[in-house]
Amino acid sequence: MTERQSADDRNDREKINRARQAAEDLFKPARQAAGAHSPTSATDAASSAEQPPRRQPRIFAIPAVVPTHAKVETPAEPKPTRPRAAARRKTGTVPSSQLGRVRALTSYGMTRAQVAELYGVSVDEIERIIKRPAYSGNSR
Repeated sequence: MTERQSADDRNDREKINRARQAAEDLFKPARQAAGAHSPTSATDAASSAEQPPRRQPRIFAIPAVVPTHAKVETPAEPKPTRPRAAARRKTGTVPSSQLGRVRALTSYGMTRAQVAELYGVSVDEIERIIKRPAYSGNSR
């Protein structure tokens, strides 16, 4: 080995040792020091060799459950509410822009009565829309 290679190896070892020491310092328990803090002091090296005293587990007392003789009322089950349509149509017809949506809703599982309630029209109107062809071919 040349002198340069051995110097590089020595520098690499020093870098590795410094990084290892920095990593170990990160995981050391924090100590309350009254005096000045010097990381390379001999006392720190000696104290790190000895194990810190084992911590006592915290024990919480649970109060005893006292049964009450008072009758507790159970809350009533809330009724499921159905969402209302945002706006009811007064005309009794479904806009032509929604005809495809009406067909899709009925083909994907909604009943005709549910779709009629959604649009605020009669079931006959929904049946009329479903029976009508989707595209008639006339653009006039």
